[in-house]
Amino acid sequence: MGLFNPGSGTGGRAAKVQRLEMLLGFIGFFAVMAMINTVYLEVRGEQALGSALLLAALLFGLWLLWRARRNADV
Repeated sequence: MGLFNPGSGTGGRAAKVQRLEMLLGFIGFFAVMAMINTVYLEVRGEQALGSALLLAALLFGLWLLWRARRNADV
């Protein structure tokens, strides 16, 4: 019983791709929001280190998910 597909196992290859695409959209949205926040803080001259580190972590996660999606081959 999987988290995204309860009661029917882990699903097939198409289900894996759908989960990866959902995560790509989710992480991508928050990466865009973090970028807007970082730029806003930089323009105002406030400290943006925390926001920049969060943005870097989100972009790294986005890159990993993108590679996983590309290698899923459906």
